[in-house]
Amino acid sequence: MKLLCAIVVFGMVFSSHAEDLVPGNSVFGQRNFIEYVPGELPLVIAAPHGGRLTPAEIPNRTSGVTDIDANTQELARTIAAVIHAETGRHIHLVVCRLHRSKLDANRDLAEAAQGNALAEQAWQEHHAFIETACEAAVRQFSVAFLIDLHGHGHADPRVELGYLHNALDLADCDEALNESTYVNASSLRWIVERSDLSHVDLLRGPLSLGALLEARGFPATPSPRMRVPTEPFFRGGYTIARHCKADKNITGLQIEANRPRLRDTAENRLRFAKALVSTLREYFPKHLGISLSGEPKSKECQRVQASLTPAQ
Repeated sequence: MKLLCAIVVFGMVFSSHAEDLVPGNSVFGQRNFIEYVPGELPLVIAAPHGGRLTPAEIPNRTSGVTDIDANTQELARTIAAVIHAETGRHIHLVVCRLHRSKLDANRDLAEAAQGNALAEQAWQEHHAFIETACEAAVRQFSVAFLIDLHGHGHADPRVELGYLHNALDLADCDEALNESTYVNASSLRWIVERSDLSHVDLLRGPLSLGALLEARGFPATPSPRMRVPTEPFFRGGYTIARHCKADKNITGLQIEANRPRLRDTAENRLRFAKALVSTLREYFPKHLGISLSGEPKSKECQRVQASLTPAQ
């Protein structure tokens, strides 16, 4: 009951001031556990596993993964800073500042918080902020592109792109991957339904995110070079499955960044951030019909936005 009341109060306070959110000015949940930086672009980045806060009043989680994704909070902030420097505008950024030993915001509530009321409230806030960010982007641009940013420690130093398909799925033939069963499960469904390209092309073709990243010097999978990831491979988790809904005009993916030569130093994080931003500058007009800076809108975006506007 205490948790429910706290969530209701948070919702009332947050909604009452939602119109006052200022792009680039952080707002926080209870005890500053969750941070939301409102934006003015169609890009939303969440960093659920890069927090370092270890409050004593939240006991350590006793099951599940508890290791931090080192430097992913810093990487997310670097990407946001590069985009602001290039466009003068802010992305939407959601950061869980709690250490993963206290909360795993990329799991369902039971596994994420393991019954602790404070952790449960932080989990609710994290996903409420993501929803707020995506809804704001959709209202402004007719689409939100969500990146859930993580770090992996796999032996192969590549960027793993999780579209909610595992390695076994991606080993299926192109014809099967283009069928509705896979498309309907994909975090790219919104794009597939509007694109001249097939689902397979968007996953690993020459204009896929993996291909564009590789062209900028960062090995990635799936991509034309590595159509099927070697195991282990992260397919995308709770956050992408929950929020990337075609009927809500939200698309995106989970990015798992390797640590060596990418997350390990500020210089390498900046190098990757610039490459990713350059990639998104090419990707957005091709696949979303809108530039990363939010303009100009394509006819498709205008049509979708008109469909979202209530009839007078």
